[in-house]
Amino acid sequence: MTNKTFYSILNWYFLEGGIFFMKQIDNIMLTAEGYLELETELNELKTKRRPEVIKALKEARALGDLSENSDYDAARNEQAQVEARIKELEFKLEHSTIADASSKDRVSVGNTVTITYEDGENEEYKIVGSLEAD
Repeated sequence: MTNKTFYSILNWYFLEGGIFFMKQIDNIMLTAEGYLELETELNELKTKRRPEVIKALKEARALGDLSENSDYDAARNEQAQVEARIKELEFKLEHSTIADASSKDRVSVGNTVTITYEDGENEEYKIVGSLEAD
């Protein structure tokens, strides 16, 4: 393989020829709510989506010739997407740290900050990790 161009999409890197790997991340800071959301999505994918995709693959396989079976191709593509997302979520959960929001003296991940303007108006902001930011 002569072309070693990397394509970066979020934290996934794709190498020519379909080889991919995760960018090395030492620590991912998450709030407890963010960690729970990722965990919930992972459980949903493993317990509901994965079996649905497997069922769709079996049904498509039963239709006959796989070389010209668009249902089979679609199910295989969906399976690849679901498995990639499961792998990504497992990686994030394995390398994450839940932020300790107990300190009220300084702003850090997990804290809620209230800004009071001169006109008396208040705004609240929840400080979250980079994966949870919108």
